[in-house]
Amino acid sequence: MSTGAELLSMYDGQIVPRSFRQGFVVLSYFVSCIGAALTLELLNRRTSRNGLANHLILVSAAVTMGGMSIWCMHFVGNRAIILGDDEPELRIDYSSGFSALSYFLPIIVLLAAFVAIGAGYKVTWWRIGSGGVLAAGGICGMHYVGNYSIDNYDCIYDPVYVVGAALIAVFDSIVALSIFFVFRASWRNVWWKRALSACLLAGAVSGMHWVAAVGTQYRLTHLNQLNQSPQTQAIIVVICLSVIGAFFLGGSVIYATWHTRRNANKAQQIVLGVAVFDRLGRILVSPEGLLPSEKITDTYVERTQGDIFSIAHPLFHWMFQVSRNWNSVNGMIDGMVRHLARLPKGSRDSKIRLITDDGEIIENYDAIFRELFCVAAASLADKLKEQLIDIGILWDEILATGVDELPQKLGQGIDRTLEEGSYDQSSQVCGSQVIRQHEYGRGSLMFLVRHLNYSHEVDRLEAAGFRFAEIHQVCGIIGSRMQIKTRDLKAKLTNMATFAKGGTVMSPGVYLGLFAVKARVGSFGFDIVVKKGFRNLLPTMPIPLERLETWQMDIIRQVDRMNVPLLFQILDELKKLSPREVLFASQLYDALQALRAWIDDPIFDDAVITSKVVQVPCRDQAGLNSTKSCAMIALCIMMPIHVSASSPRCEFIPLNFFKVHQIAYKDSPQLAAFARYVHRELSPIVNAAPIKPPGAKCQQAEEFGRRPSSHDSNHSSSTMKLWSQDTQDRQRSGSDTMSDRTALHQPSSLGGIMVSQEIQVDIRQVDDTDGRLPVPSKATTDRVTMVKAGAGFNFEMDCLPGAEYMRTGAPFGSAVAEREKAYNNIGRETTTGRYVVKIFMFQFERARLGLKRIALPTTIAAVGGGALLYSYRPRNIPGFEGPAVPPPIYGADGTFKLPRFPKVKSREEQIADLKKSNSGEEEEYDMLVIGAGATGAGVALDAVTRGLKVAVVERDDFSSGTSSKSTKLVHGGVRYLEKAVWNLDYSQYQLVREALKERKYFLQTAPHLSSWLPIMLPLDKWWKAPYYWAGTKVYDLLAGSEGIESSYFLTRSKALDAFPMLKQTDLVGALVYYDGAHNDSRMNVSIAMTAAVYGATILNHAEVTGLTKNSQGKLSGAVVKDLVPERNGKKTDPITVKAKCIVNCTGPFTDSIRKLDDQDCKEIVAPASGVHVILPGYYSPSNMGLIDPSTSDGRVIFFLPWQGNTIAGTTDEPTTISPNPLPDEKSIQWILNEVSHYLSPDISVRRGDVLAAWSGIRPLVKDPKAKNTESLVRNHLVDISNSGLITCAGGKWTTYRQMAEECVDAAVKEFNLPTKPFFNAPRVSGTEAIDDGAILNGTCQTHHVRLVGAHGYSKTLFINLIQHFGVETEVAKHLTESYGDRAWTVAAMCKPTDLRFPARGERISRLYPFVDGEIRYAIANEYAQTAVDILARRTRLAFLNAQAALECLPKIIDIMSQELKWDRTRQEREWKDTVAFLQSMGLPEPMLTATRAQVEKGKIDFSSLLEYKMYSRHDKPPVTEE
Repeated sequence: MSTGAELLSMYDGQIVPRSFRQGFVVLSYFVSCIGAALTLELLNRRTSRNGLANHLILVSAAVTMGGMSIWCMHFVGNRAIILGDDEPELRIDYSSGFSALSYFLPIIVLLAAFVAIGAGYKVTWWRIGSGGVLAAGGICGMHYVGNYSIDNYDCIYDPVYVVGAALIAVFDSIVALSIFFVFRASWRNVWWKRALSACLLAGAVSGMHWVAAVGTQYRLTHLNQLNQSPQTQAIIVVICLSVIGAFFLGGSVIYATWHTRRNANKAQQIVLGVAVFDRLGRILVSPEGLLPSEKITDTYVERTQGDIFSIAHPLFHWMFQVSRNWNSVNGMIDGMVRHLARLPKGSRDSKIRLITDDGEIIENYDAIFRELFCVAAASLADKLKEQLIDIGILWDEILATGVDELPQKLGQGIDRTLEEGSYDQSSQVCGSQVIRQHEYGRGSLMFLVRHLNYSHEVDRLEAAGFRFAEIHQVCGIIGSRMQIKTRDLKAKLTNMATFAKGGTVMSPGVYLGLFAVKARVGSFGFDIVVKKGFRNLLPTMPIPLERLETWQMDIIRQVDRMNVPLLFQILDELKKLSPREVLFASQLYDALQALRAWIDDPIFDDAVITSKVVQVPCRDQAGLNSTKSCAMIALCIMMPIHVSASSPRCEFIPLNFFKVHQIAYKDSPQLAAFARYVHRELSPIVNAAPIKPPGAKCQQAEEFGRRPSSHDSNHSSSTMKLWSQDTQDRQRSGSDTMSDRTALHQPSSLGGIMVSQEIQVDIRQVDDTDGRLPVPSKATTDRVTMVKAGAGFNFEMDCLPGAEYMRTGAPFGSAVAEREKAYNNIGRETTTGRYVVKIFMFQFERARLGLKRIALPTTIAAVGGGALLYSYRPRNIPGFEGPAVPPPIYGADGTFKLPRFPKVKSREEQIADLKKSNSGEEEEYDMLVIGAGATGAGVALDAVTRGLKVAVVERDDFSSGTSSKSTKLVHGGVRYLEKAVWNLDYSQYQLVREALKERKYFLQTAPHLSSWLPIMLPLDKWWKAPYYWAGTKVYDLLAGSEGIESSYFLTRSKALDAFPMLKQTDLVGALVYYDGAHNDSRMNVSIAMTAAVYGATILNHAEVTGLTKNSQGKLSGAVVKDLVPERNGKKTDPITVKAKCIVNCTGPFTDSIRKLDDQDCKEIVAPASGVHVILPGYYSPSNMGLIDPSTSDGRVIFFLPWQGNTIAGTTDEPTTISPNPLPDEKSIQWILNEVSHYLSPDISVRRGDVLAAWSGIRPLVKDPKAKNTESLVRNHLVDISNSGLITCAGGKWTTYRQMAEECVDAAVKEFNLPTKPFFNAPRVSGTEAIDDGAILNGTCQTHHVRLVGAHGYSKTLFINLIQHFGVETEVAKHLTESYGDRAWTVAAMCKPTDLRFPARGERISRLYPFVDGEIRYAIANEYAQTAVDILARRTRLAFLNAQAALECLPKIIDIMSQELKWDRTRQEREWKDTVAFLQSMGLPEPMLTATRAQVEKGKIDFSSLLEYKMYSRHDKPPVTEE
């Protein structure tokens, strides 16, 4: 053998020859098979995407496949590689770091693969394909990462082998997973098919590995110095894996064997199963394909010959009724379990012994059997993780189990007419021999059935470890493994599904029915004919009548006791009488003929009609009780005992069970009485003291005599006979209606109390003398009150002597006995005293150990519960608080007292105040704000609430520029968050955080003008779901306490349900997140009016024409020109306003004011236009918006409901600055094209649907003091010039308040302005209940200052408005959502209509809820001076519908002329100016030349022009030919 130096000199940097050990090749494949088999076994048990157990199974499957089948196979396989002559120095050496990485890599990839495949049972080929590709990627990735961990060789790969290995991995993985999931979906996934899939999956791993290994060459870099034996390491790994694999596979085999044996044992017992059906008719099964079931008892003891456990048995009737009202026993389940635990058990099997050693039945056998049924139902509820009350109702059949076929000897001479679906006591007669079908079943199987109406219920049960399968797929598995012996189990299960839906009911009306009974063969009682599969319905046929009249009853009495042929003859004769009698006779004749044809049995002619009309309760399709009842005219017949039901549509059932079926429906009034009966029967037994030992005799011992022991019986079925011939004879001599009578509720001989309401019971005083047993005393009585508590009841016995020893519900005598026992133990207290310390220490040690055991799970539960509690914590959503002040009410004098809101000064008074600042009469203003948009009004409100003297002037109107042309959102900006993450831009992150905080303040300070809005992100690719989900969750996380609601994911169907207009093509789902929306110009006006109420001087339509400076060159004021007199044809003098501080808040016009200060300053505004269009409301849901983050050119477009219409936008293009920019047609078409991309192709997006369109100028700004003066400011800018001009620009609507706060802070600091607390603040709320000045301490408090209208607003305020003023509902909602509590004043200003309803409020446009009172209110309280002020900023009509705004313009001008005393010249000017403004709102060009006379006469028609096709909202009406 060569030395290390020789080997190094020979192979250093050279390819080392290799060969393979065949044994390790086989071993590696075996290891891979073990891992693949375990993986598929785990995946077979995964039932849902949800649930902790399913998550653990998913992770375990990824670990077994990635860690065992791939990783271990790789390293065991590498041991098969022989390099050189297998010298130790040439053996492969691994890097531990990359080896660990190669272990976790395939696990992570396979986890993604299994998630992609899903847990559903519908084979989705793209899922299987993607899962197979991912699995192959994990196999290949692990192989090459594992090779990369080789430390002493460089691997050289042949590309052909690399590609071939990858193809093998992909092909085998897809084929293996396809076979597995196809068999799994079809419920034919037996063990050998899973083994075949495992071998193929292992073939994918091994095939890829060995093809790649053959194409890999190893170039030596250095020798292996560890000299460890690879064979030894491989053997250790193989042993460990073999033990683990054998353990799990052996455990799986043992579990399957045990489960099979357990099902075989259950087939010999009385078992309760549950059949749960979803809306698709699928049935719930376990992963093995079985129905959940629980044993009730091993055997049922037949005490008499007729005592057969069937649907005719009273015990079954009790179960049938209690399953309709689980609340009657829900509170007693724990007591039942304790009582059953105290019953005597067998010495070998620890099972409850229902038969004593003397062959006698245990005491209270019936009650114990009922307890066993209830406990079995509760166990099923626990297994399904449901409440007992939701477990379902008992099906009306009992299925026999445990027998392959009927004995051959019974086939001779027996009329084989057993009908499928007949009850298990149906009889077959052969001479004198009576054979019951039930006798051949060793076991009995009952079913609780339930129908699921909601998908989340299905998801919850799947998460609990169950599956839903088609009935035809699993009926064979259920029948064979549960040994259910029926001719057509599929039909039975289908019948269960119908039964669970509760659709077997009658509708109100009049019916003709057949009441046919016969004596039961071989037993006692009667059977009745019912509709097959509908055991609560008699064969009936409807008569087209709502009810029976008296004269109709007289006709029925005339035919009383007549058989069917004679009845036909009489009805033919009645057709010759009066018309109404002829009609009724014909209806009855037709119903009788239809019923005879439906029954199709000659015996029907023997039935006779009875004059007694039966009132049958009828219920709706949900199975609820109804006050209505339907009348049934009955045909009666007593059928001979030898006659069987030959009609395929009918069957016989026991008459007593039919009676129970009639009263045991959901919410039946009989269930309350039954609940009381249950408590009377079971409560004393459940709460009784432990029973006597097994040797006690039962009450029936003497009657039955010596009975055979259970050990003597050679009958192993679930029914044990325990009756003698004497008993049989005594039973035969009794009434043949015994079994019918037993169906009725009989009072329990054991007593007991069930309390359904508070009652009082007098209890005699018990005297205790000389320590002897107490004796009754008639001297005094005390009163005991018993009150129902939940499903059970409690006693309150504080006044009863000895009550401290009374157990809840225990008999009074037992309490006395316990009291005597306590008296006898008093003398022992001194003896036990010295053990108190030891007992205490013992209990303390037990508590410590108990706490130690539960510490870890308690901690995990606390952390998990805390996380869930935080996620689903109840939150006070901003804007949903109740009103700060209650609505007005009627006073003591009977008058309705409206709130007395503080009035703002008139416009003339505001102008006078401005003039005083320069006259020396008053001090100069602390601050003069130029511009009354969102920022300017916000600065004014902030400054005035800090105690500063403030004036605001606006050239046009409040919100006349950019502030009224926004997207109407109050949002943090999800697109800004995306930029912050991808660009690692902290300033964008800060912008989002600040905006989310301000969003909360919007909703708090102006809840009537802002609200939350869900916005949908449609997904066209499945991989986008986690990306956008993570983004929206980060958005929620950043919102924190400022959040509204959490975002959530919608499936494709849910997304289409929420947004039906979406295009279905390529839609895979959607994400919904929440942001705020508001009425921007109304918000702006409210901010300005709030500042005016607090004392700010507010003046609109006043232009700043110049700035004044003092001798030091510092600004000292401004020259203001009032523009309103010019509109009236008058001249006005300029006003000089003195102020310590000038603030420039003019948005896009910022540079024009800056140039008044310094002509040489550089422009800082980079204007960008944003076009929006308004579409009809039918383009979007009223409560859901939409965002398209990936338009054709990468921009974001919003699609939002607003004011009953739909707003779409926006664009972002450079523009020039103008007062009213026009929306360009190119931008409008771009928006419409983008909208059409995600709307359904059925919706034609037309240019004529654009009701309005506008262009707003966004003032992006550059910092003049920055090094790079060309770069734009991301947020906003507060700049102070050398002369003292403060410029506040940039930002967005959402952050206006923060911008204002920073601006005022800068002004206070720069000019040392005297802020102070605001004393004697006005009562903005209109009442004395709230002192708004209490919070105004001289600092910024605008995040707490409610705007005008917010104090008395609530979501229900509109109802008070309707009830008092009689306005329309739509109008009332609009007024409260636009004016808040000021809606009272607006409604009062509305003109009466002279109608009964609406009593007030004349609409200015029939399409929208704007009324005349708004115009008067805007003039008197909001400084509206022009028609555009009303149309655009007060009512928003111009933004909603430009044509509607033009149509109502004459009415607006008339009202304003009355209020403002306009002359004809001013009215004509208003018309021209307003029409010109409406052009910027998208008014069609043909209407720009319309005159007022044309509009008033409604003669605007451009249907003959070329523009018709562009502006028309509907197709041109066809021309009708004369």
